[in-house]
Amino acid sequence: MANKNILITGASSGIGKEVAIYLSEKGATVILVGRNVVRLEEVASDIGKNVYIYPCNLCETGQIERIFQYCKEHGILLDGMVHSAGIAEPTPVRMMTMENLEKTMKINFQAFVDLGKQFYRKKYSQNDSSIVAISSIAAMRPAKGQVAYASSKAALNTAVRVMSQEFLKRKIRVNAIMPSYVATPLVSGDVGYGMNNGIEDMPLGVIEPKQIAYLVEFLLSDKSKHITGAAIPVTSGV
Repeated sequence: MANKNILITGASSGIGKEVAIYLSEKGATVILVGRNVVRLEEVASDIGKNVYIYPCNLCETGQIERIFQYCKEHGILLDGMVHSAGIAEPTPVRMMTMENLEKTMKINFQAFVDLGKQFYRKKYSQNDSSIVAISSIAAMRPAKGQVAYASSKAALNTAVRVMSQEFLKRKIRVNAIMPSYVATPLVSGDVGYGMNNGIEDMPLGVIEPKQIAYLVEFLLSDKSKHITGAAIPVTSGV
């Protein structure tokens, strides 16, 4: 990761925060994107050097190219991107609103497509770079209450497969990671209907965020240079 520039969405908490800190420890310059500027500044302070922050609400798709323009203005040509931003609002189908569905799809899926579109442009990224999307095992094995969340992650996985084919011309690899339950604010405690079904029955225990960071590093590195279009499950035995 030394001397690599990595853009990370959802970097103010959870998996995105852990990925940002870990990659910076490995020598990467990280560009942190998230909605909460205070928390972004706290993460940047923990990292200390070779870090930039860009507050952005990914629901506002018109904002997304500005992230890349910011990088260009600061002389940053990206070597990788991690889309860790995501929301989950567990809701039974009988109570689902279209506003809830649209919001989840915008952040978990549509924003990733727009981010990938911008990343692919030569003025923003290097050839032979890598994109990693944080998906979920819910894309394959949804639980009750996850109609919006699971559908958005399934769509994300499909986007990963399509991008992996379309981006071959520049040898940009695109992969996804599908964890089950990770020890983040999203699943710790009582987060609502359907989001932690079976969390107490994980044979190998709840996944530590750093374990996902290790896999992200692998997928961003040359160690995985022949892997693209994959959606890798990290299930802890569930």
